[in-house]
Order: sequence, then C-alpha cells, then structure tokens
Amino acid sequence: MRTIELLAPAKNLTCAIAAINAGADAVYIGGPSYGARVNAANSLEDIKAVCDYAHLFGAKVHVTINTILTDKELETARELTFKLYEIGVDALIIQDLGLINGELPPLEIHASTQQDNSTVEKVCFLEKAGFSQVVLARELSINQIKEIHSKTNVKLEAFVHGALCVGVSGRCYLSYALTKRSANRGECSQLCRVPQTLTDSLGNVLAKDKYLLSMKDLNQSKNLEEMIDAGISSFKIEGRLKDENYVKNVTAFYRKKLDKILEKRADLKRSSFGESILLFTPDVNKSFNRGFTEYNTHEKKDNYANFDAPGFVGVEIGKLVSQKGNDLTFALKKKVSLNNGDSINYYNAQGNLEGFRISKVKNQNTAEIFQDIEKIQSGTLFYRNKDAEFERDLLDPKSAIRKLKLYLEYSETEDGIKLSGTDECGITQSVEAHLENAQMANDVDKLKNNIEAKLGRLGDSIYSLENLSINLSYSHFVPQSVLNNLRRELIDSLNSQKQNIKKKTEHDFSKAPELPEKEKDLGFKANIYNQKAKDFYLSHGSLCAADAYEKTNPGPNECVLISKHCLRYCFNMCPKRHHVKAQDLFLQIGAEKFRLEFDCKNCFMKLIGPVKH
Repeated sequence: MRTIELLAPAKNLTCAIAAINAGADAVYIGGPSYGARVNAANSLEDIKAVCDYAHLFGAKVHVTINTILTDKELETARELTFKLYEIGVDALIIQDLGLINGELPPLEIHASTQQDNSTVEKVCFLEKAGFSQVVLARELSINQIKEIHSKTNVKLEAFVHGALCVGVSGRCYLSYALTKRSANRGECSQLCRVPQTLTDSLGNVLAKDKYLLSMKDLNQSKNLEEMIDAGISSFKIEGRLKDENYVKNVTAFYRKKLDKILEKRADLKRSSFGESILLFTPDVNKSFNRGFTEYNTHEKKDNYANFDAPGFVGVEIGKLVSQKGNDLTFALKKKVSLNNGDSINYYNAQGNLEGFRISKVKNQNTAEIFQDIEKIQSGTLFYRNKDAEFERDLLDPKSAIRKLKLYLEYSETEDGIKLSGTDECGITQSVEAHLENAQMANDVDKLKNNIEAKLGRLGDSIYSLENLSINLSYSHFVPQSVLNNLRRELIDSLNSQKQNIKKKTEHDFSKAPELPEKEKDLGFKANIYNQKAKDFYLSHGSLCAADAYEKTNPGPNECVLISKHCLRYCFNMCPKRHHVKAQDLFLQIGAEKFRLEFDCKNCFMKLIGPVKH
C-alpha cells in the first residue's frame, strides 16, 4: 500500500505547528543556515520543538540545506546535519552534491528541485546514488512524471501549490547576473517580479513596463488523483516565507482534497495520523496568490504569467455603482459581504492596480474609505485581497486542532490500579499507581462513573477518547487526584515515547553510479561551488567540472534563465502554433537588455545576456 504525504512549508515554529494542526503529514523548514530562503532561518531549539510536536502524530520534519556551498561552508553544513539528526529531524533536502561526497548521518536525504530533476536518467542516477526522495522539477507534465515513475522506485515529490519560478530551479542566474545575489545561494532578488519591456529587432515596443516574467501561482488541486496515479507520493506546498494564516488555510484545503481521494482508494494510505478539526472553511482563493495555473501539467500552452500585477489582486467581489466622497456603493456578487478592515483593489483608467482598506461598512453595499481617493469610474470591477473576517477566524488558535484517537484500558491489581493506552499511531504505554490500604468502593456504579469522568478528561491534550474499557477485579476506591495523575502520566509517557523514537535510514553515496550523459558536461550549470562537489563530478564521469556561474562570472552571451513560459507564444508570435515568421525579441529589465532564444522543439525560452545596447 502506498503512503501519501502532504508536505507543508514552515517559515518558523509557529507556522510549523499550524501546518501540522491543519493536517500536514510533514513540514519542511529552514535550519540555522544554508537554506534557499535566506530570510527563513530557524534555531536548532525551534526545530527540535517542531520535531517533538510533529512526531506525536507520526509526521515528519524535513530541513532544507539546499544551497550551493563554499568549501568552508560545506564542512560547517556537514557538522550541522549531525546536530539535526540528534534533535530528531527526519530528512535533509540538499542541492550541493559536495555534501554526499563525505559522511552524513543516517537520515533520509532528498534531492532538492534545485538539482533540476527533470529526466528519467537524472532520477535513476539519484536513486542509485542513495537518495530517499526526489523533488521533481515543476516544469514536468503528467506524462513525463509517469515515464520517470515507470523506470524508478524512489519516492517522488512534486509541488502542488504556491509561487512558481519562471526559470528552471537551480538553473536561473538572472538575479546574480544583475545584482550579484544568487538564487542558488538563497538570495534571489526576484527580478521576475519587476516591470520589463519587450521589443523586437526593429525596436518596436510590444509591451512596456509589464510583469512579463511574473508567473501565476501553481494550483494542482484538480489534478491530485491524476498525479498520484502518475507516481507522486509527496505533495508539496510552496511557501517558506508565507505567514501562519496562509499555511493553515492552504494546508487544510489540500488535506480535505487528499482525504477524499484516500477514502475511496484501498491502495493508498496517509503517512501520518490524527484528525484535523477546523472552525473555518479552507479557501485558497482567499490567501495570497497571483492567479492560478496548472502550468505544464497537461502540456497545454498558455500565458502562465500575470502581466498586469506581480502580487495578490484578490477575489472579484462586484462592481462600483457610485461614489460619493469617500463612500463607495457596490453591486456585490452573490454571497459576498464586506467587512471592516477588508482590503480591496481595482485597476484604474491607466490599467494600474490601486487599492485601499475599508474603514467602515455602512450597509450591505456601501463602505467608507478612510483615505482620500480619486474619482473611480462607475462599473469598475473590484477585488478583495484581504477578507478581514476570514483572517480573524484563521488567527483563532482553536481554528485548527489535531486529535489522535486513544483507546484506554483500566484494570486493578491487588493493591493498586493500572492504566494502559494505545493511540492510533500504534503506540502503547502503561502506568500504575499503588494504593495505600486499598479499600473497596461502596458504590461500584459510582466508581465506574468517576473513573470514566476523570480518565475521559483529555480536552487540553492531543488525544480524544475513542474507547475506555474498565475491568474491576477488586473495585478499589480511588481518590480523584490519583485518577487525574494517572491520566496525565499516561499521556506524558505516550508523548515521550514518540518523541524519543529515532529512525535510521542507511545510505551509501560512495556507490553512486556514473553521471547521466547530459550531466557530464553542464558547464557552470552543474553549480559546482566547492572542491568536494568538483571531485564528485570528476570521479563520476564528468568531462569538464566547471565552476559555478557565481564563481566564474561568465560573459554577456550566456543563458541566465530557461523557462517553459514563452513570450513569443503570449504575443501570438509562435512559428509553431501561430504559423508566423520567427522574430528576434529582446527583454529589458531595468537598464539591462537580454536577447530571447527559443527552443521550439522542446518548447523552452531562454534569456541570453545581458547584451550590449
């Protein structure tokens, strides 16, 4: 039976707990350093707290060490991996192959999507090398995933929701080319989210100051079962910089989607335990997104970007009817109501996105705006990108709690009592209490009721009582304090046992096979940043273990980004689909210009440069 894992992001301890309570089977979190989100680092103490809590439900904790490393950093990172093992981490997500050229703790080692895991040959290599799980490239289609799964046995992980990089992960050098901030070092300056201008070879402007590379967000919620059947076992939500509300809402949304599939499939099971009880209705449309796309899942070419805005426009709520000063009256869509504190947006007459916050809702359709605003044309569409009431509901600590079923058995010894418990994770513990001068209770029914009342008081714990079996051999009278202490002692014992379990995953990366042919001569795209990585490539068949882009600073005619997103297609200029003559195109970002190249056979766009003006 295959296990299915919902993997949620965690910026910090608070987000990790929220994700687990909302139904995550695993969380991934940045360590103290070397994560691909430099602003999402966490202390070892906090990561241990995440592990302790996650393991109560049989959930896992993956830590990201997914940047390329200098020689000095490599050894420090290696030391960190052993510290992470000691505090209970279950898996490491790595990019730099220098790490596997040396000793690592007996943890699962996962191949980061930063390694560009996009071919059968690459995934076969990673499996044979000793990786436990492979995070596939976002660009892969269902058919490509099926092919990889048919020829490998390693566990496959895929992104299902959140921000999309316009470039192939691990192969994007745009940020470093222009700002010296490397995406492969966790410092991406996100130049894909700034305005760009597109021109042709004659200098004609096709689009000016538009967000031509700003991708919509991935949403695979309609494709989950198809992805399962294609071979995906771990479903990853992007968002290690997102806040607690985002993580809670999106995780709960996908938990419900996956649970519906698991309920009808006898060949599948969830990889962790417990039921998430929600006091809100999950809705990914209400959390930050740039509009949604399924990207290349079904190989349907589309405009995957949102040219008009790089941020969250919001959910359409209706049209403006009239404006009187700072009072706006709307014709709202069905089932839409406004709240004090809502943030709403609209596109002005120039096509630019504007927005403000509602300070007071006067009636069902009229809202007062605190700030002064210009006249807005009647009929203008409005969008809400912050539903204040929904956000308040999410902030409630009790809006998502997770419970484990607990089965208790109460029995008696000659001079005491015994309480045994088994939770749905399969963990069993027993505790006993000695009774001084044990006496028989006068009212056995009252004794049973008292036992049930005290042992069933599990409200503040992670357990919910599923069954209590009471076996009375002597009908000992038991003080209430003894029953309460016994219940607490059992719960502590169950929790401690799960937190102390440390699984070992054996791997021997010294037995890694020869590199696939396409990986032997990648040039700077191999991202070799330390001697251990270079030695690994050379000893596994590399023809030229060139240094990383960040070390070599290549000239102006290098490919700094390769993408499935195609501007030729978006502007109806694709020779293959629109049957027009191919034209040269140029993309300007700030003061720099890039030449666009097109690999029409494989349907990729490349940014070459920067080029001289």
